[in-house]
Amino acid sequence: MHKLLFLAYNDIKRFAVDPGSLFLALIFPLVLVFLVVNVYPAEDQGIDTLTLGMVSLEEEGEISQELISFLEGDEIIPVVKLDFEGALQKMEEGEIEAFLLFPEEFSKKFYQNEKGEIKVYASPENLTGRMAALEIARGLANQVTYAQRSLELIERYEGVEAREMMERFKARGDYRVLPGSWHDARLNIHSAGPPVDENRINWALPAFFTMFVFLASSLGAVGLVEERERLILERMVLGGISRGTVLGARFLSGFLKGLLQVIVLWGAGIIIFDLYTGHSFSALMVISLLFVGAASAFSLWVASISASSSFAFSLGIISSLTMASLGGCWWPVYLMPSWMGFLGRFTPHWWANSAFSNLLLTGGDLASIRVEALILLLFIFIFSFWAHQKSRGRFV
Repeated sequence: MHKLLFLAYNDIKRFAVDPGSLFLALIFPLVLVFLVVNVYPAEDQGIDTLTLGMVSLEEEGEISQELISFLEGDEIIPVVKLDFEGALQKMEEGEIEAFLLFPEEFSKKFYQNEKGEIKVYASPENLTGRMAALEIARGLANQVTYAQRSLELIERYEGVEAREMMERFKARGDYRVLPGSWHDARLNIHSAGPPVDENRINWALPAFFTMFVFLASSLGAVGLVEERERLILERMVLGGISRGTVLGARFLSGFLKGLLQVIVLWGAGIIIFDLYTGHSFSALMVISLLFVGAASAFSLWVASISASSSFAFSLGIISSLTMASLGGCWWPVYLMPSWMGFLGRFTPHWWANSAFSNLLLTGGDLASIRVEALILLLFIFIFSFWAHQKSRGRFV
C-alpha cells in the first residue's frame, strides 16, 4: 500500500508544478465559463410564448385533473386542458407546441406508491416545444415522487392514508402545503425567471466540467507511456512493484487530480458565478466523483493500448473531444440527430450531463439519477478491467 501511495504522490507532485497541466485542468475551463456567461453575445430578448397542452384520461377529481387545473394558472408557460384527439389536432395545426398525457391509472399508482408515467407528445421538428415538454414532464415526475414519499411517511407515522390526506388538501383548496408538491414543481421549472435574466452558468459549467475533467485525465496517460519508454516501469518491476500497484497508483493520482477540479470548478461556480446547485448537492457530488473515476480509468486504458507517447497524446485528444461532442458538452443533446444521440449514450459524458441537467434544471435528487450513477460506475469497471487486460505483456 505504501508503494502505491508513494507513486501516486509523485505523480500529483509533478502535476502541481506543471503550469501547462494546471492551466488546462483549472484555469482554461473557468476562462471559457467567464466568456460564455459575460462576453458571449446575448440571445434575442424577444420572448416567444410556448403553449403546452395537458391531457388526462382520468375522471374529474383525480390527481392528474387537479394537477392540470393548478398548472392552468401558470403565467410563464400557458397550459391548455384538452382531450387526446383535440390535443393531437392542435399540435398538428401549430396552436400548441406539445402536450403531456396522464394515463388512466396515474392516481392509482400514485396512492399505491408505485412508479407511474407521464407521456410526452411533441413534433420531432419542433425542438423547442419538445425540450420544454420533456423538461416540464421530468420536473413534474420529480415532484410527484417527493409527494409520494411525503404521504408515505405521513401514512406510516400518523396512520392517515394517502388518499384521505390528499382529500384534506383538496378541501382546503391548496396543495402547496404538501411538502415538495405541485407548487414547488412550478417554481423549480421556472426558477431561472425571464429569459433575459437566465444564468448561463447553470448549463455552461456542467458541460465544461465534463469536457475538461476527461480531457485532462486522458492526457495524463502520456506521462505513464513516457515512463514505459524510458524503462522506468521496468525498473519498478525489478524493484518489486507489481503491475497492479502501478495501475492503482495512477488511478488514485488521476482521481485526486480530478477531485481538485471538482473543488475548484464547482467552488468557483458557486462563489463567483452564483451557480444554482439544485435540491441535492450530495447527488451533484456523487455524479461528479463517479465521472472523475470514469475519466481516470479511461486514462489507464489509453496508456495500456498506446505504443508510444505521441500515440497516447493523439488518442487522448481525439477520443476526449469526440466523446465531448457526442455527450452534450458542445451543444444540447436534444439538438442532435438521432444517430448522434444513440452514439452519445456510449460515452460517460452523456450520462453525466443528463444527470446534471436533471439535478440543476428540474429539481432532481439522488434517486432520480440513480440510473446515470450506476452506468458511470459501470464505465469505471469496464475501463479499469480493459486497461488491466491490455497492459499484460506490454505495460510492465
